[in-house]
Amino acid sequence: MIAYSGIIVFYLFFNAFTFESWVALMSPLWMRWTTFIFFLFMIIHAWIGVQHVIDDYIKFSFLKTLINIIFLLLTLAQLIYLPYFLLVIFNG
Repeated sequence: MIAYSGIIVFYLFFNAFTFESWVALMSPLWMRWTTFIFFLFMIIHAWIGVQHVIDDYIKFSFLKTLINIIFLLLTLAQLIYLPYFLLVIFNG
């Protein structure tokens, strides 16, 4: 995740931030796959963090379960939409 962030910061530091430059950066398939892997790791990281916060601060088991299910559904929606966005919509 740090390496990907470094690539983006390095690119933005030496290139003008325009739509065309962003499309040029994200157009190669390797960059779209790298972006997908970055967001996959970020979603996993968020899932683990939310689990720890819920376990520490929510004491009622029903509320824990409800929050976990809601967060799981949101996470799954992100995981389903992300490859579609990166590999299909952005392919043009």
